[in-house]
Amino acid sequence: MTGSGKTGLLATLIEEAIRSRVPVLAIDVKGDLPNLFLAFPELAPADFAPWVDAHAASRSGRAPLEVAAATAASWREGLASWGLGPADVASLAGGMAPRLLAPGASFAEPIHVLSALERRSPAWGIDDEVARDELSAAVSLLLRLSGREGDPRAREHVVLSALAERRLLAGGTSTLTDLLGDLASPPIATLGALAFDDYLPEKERRALLADLNSLLASPKLQTWLKGAPLDPGAWLAPREDGRTPLVVATFAHLDDEDRSTVLAVLLDAVLAWVRSLSGTSDLRALVVIDEAFGMIPPHPASPPTKPPILALLKQARAFGVGLLLATQNTTDLDYKALSNAGLWMIGRLSTDGDRARVVEGLAGAGIGASGDLDGVLKALPSRTFFVRDVHRKPDPSALVETRWCLSWLRGPMTRKELGDLARKLGLRAAPPETAPPPVGAPAAPPAGSAAGAAAAAAPTAAALTSPAPARVAAPSAPSLPAGFVAYVDASAVASAAPLVPRAAAVAVVRLRDTELGLAFERRHGFVASFDAGGKVDPTSIVELAAGRLTAGTPTAGAFGPLPTGLGTKAGRAAIEKAFKDHASLRVAVEVQVSPLLGVARADGEAPEAFAARLRSAAEKLFAERKVAIAAKYATRIAKAVQRRDLARMQWQEAHQRLGAATGATGEFFLGLVGGKRAASAARTQRGKTETALDKARDASQKADSELLEEQRAEATEQQLAHAEIARALEAIEVRRLLPKRGDVEILGLGIVWCVG
Repeated sequence: MTGSGKTGLLATLIEEAIRSRVPVLAIDVKGDLPNLFLAFPELAPADFAPWVDAHAASRSGRAPLEVAAATAASWREGLASWGLGPADVASLAGGMAPRLLAPGASFAEPIHVLSALERRSPAWGIDDEVARDELSAAVSLLLRLSGREGDPRAREHVVLSALAERRLLAGGTSTLTDLLGDLASPPIATLGALAFDDYLPEKERRALLADLNSLLASPKLQTWLKGAPLDPGAWLAPREDGRTPLVVATFAHLDDEDRSTVLAVLLDAVLAWVRSLSGTSDLRALVVIDEAFGMIPPHPASPPTKPPILALLKQARAFGVGLLLATQNTTDLDYKALSNAGLWMIGRLSTDGDRARVVEGLAGAGIGASGDLDGVLKALPSRTFFVRDVHRKPDPSALVETRWCLSWLRGPMTRKELGDLARKLGLRAAPPETAPPPVGAPAAPPAGSAAGAAAAAAPTAAALTSPAPARVAAPSAPSLPAGFVAYVDASAVASAAPLVPRAAAVAVVRLRDTELGLAFERRHGFVASFDAGGKVDPTSIVELAAGRLTAGTPTAGAFGPLPTGLGTKAGRAAIEKAFKDHASLRVAVEVQVSPLLGVARADGEAPEAFAARLRSAAEKLFAERKVAIAAKYATRIAKAVQRRDLARMQWQEAHQRLGAATGATGEFFLGLVGGKRAASAARTQRGKTETALDKARDASQKADSELLEEQRAEATEQQLAHAEIARALEAIEVRRLLPKRGDVEILGLGIVWCVG
């Protein structure tokens, strides 16, 4: 709730991440998070003064400088109460590499939100699936901006994606103007098994053309097409100066529709970047979303932000990326989001509904909740949080008070204030066109160099221009040994610079999992430098991007000598071994698997097809479970029915005997005729009959209850089975398959002539 200290907790967590050298991407929708840049090492009133609200100071009867002095003193005292001071603030500010991004605006650094569409993503040739995810998100945004639905299954989305991918794979651009030309005159004859005009009839194609042309003519589009490329991995890359990136992407200036649409594209880009990383248990980056209200609402609502957030909650931790969500509205969060949270930090909640939702979510996450948790949440003081951490042993629960923030939390900033902040910190200049490499990737070559030009098409080609051993160059290319094919690097075709040889290989990599019944076969290209001894340097091996090499030899340049022993059987075997070893350790396929259902996503299978197979498997499994449960209870229920029927029959017989027994009046006359002995015998017999009737009635009621219990037990087990299988549909794991060395087949070896 408001006043619980949530913003302070969020700021403290981000500060601690930066102090621990963990890069942070903070998504801001209210204007609060840019406060993190207000870290004043001297804690002097003059530092606070420019950010004091003059109108608020005037209403309180004080001058802005007076308010600034009071704020500086308050901050100094607050930090001192936690054993902190100016040195700690200076350490935070000096170790932080700030960046303020604002899509669709110019007061800070804008974001080119369609960069994955217009420019060839570095992911192409490295992980085509990731590149296609990025392209799909960009096409969805393009369609939404034109007033259409951005559903990836829609025909217009499929058409634009196919046209754009064709251009990008060919090494060209895919601007909106390019796509309009392709729509007007389709360069491809078929889509799938259908002719292009059958898949998207000309009338519909013309309507799409008109909508996109209107968008192209709109001045608003230009605000989305300038600025930093949409590349979260580059934003969070470690800095050469040792500072840790703190990137705040603010969406506070956008209306609800634009905010949801653009934020979805950013989150899709984050998800694509996460999936391109290798697995790790270390925290390599933190993604923070403040005010998650409306982003992941309960079923059936599904805004475009919901799928990537749910996917990040399920998968990001396996790749070392943490996701931190903050909200005041627990009832607006999807249950699947709550159940995937391992760490909860809960402040004071005033409403019964919010508290009930939290307690339910804790139980659903398998954390459990004490009976008095509701009372604890209701009574928490400000800046104190109830923490449940599934990784904290032995007791996952604790009460935590947040420390004083090192940065000044002055409240939401206006557009003008954000612009002033960006100017003061020098955050408005757009970065160089060549973005830094993703977290954990090798550094890119300098912009403007031949190597830099090559890296624009394929970042992994940086290794092609690594220094080679100094050797005497020759004016013409030496002859290659038998079995080696000559290639030329794109940057060396018309270069007169010294050229050095690199080893190249084309390989087929086969990956299989007999347990899952999976088999994959992928073709890969690799390139590597030779070391001073003429052997392949294993640390230099990188994967080739599609279209990176062409067959042939440069016509000009000074050619370095080939390594000695290249044509020998041992030399060839050593090269093959180096590439095979690399592939067996580095070339992996990540497979989505449902362990309970025993279903895995096949190679190239569309998401909707995989989902359909999951549903079919779930229905089949539930039908089998239903039959098994019914068989389990059939005998027990049949016996219970027999006991009930027998008890009812005995009850009816006892009732009939009681009806035939002598009543009180009959006993009177029987006494007159037969004497007291006869009357007494009649009373005794009647008592026995009534007792038998009572026992029969009790037995009948017990038999009815036992039958009902068996029926309820069967129904409960059916419901539990249904719930378990329903959860299995959501519990999708990502398994990483690596090939064995024997599963890597070298199809051919080559020599690549590169600029040295």
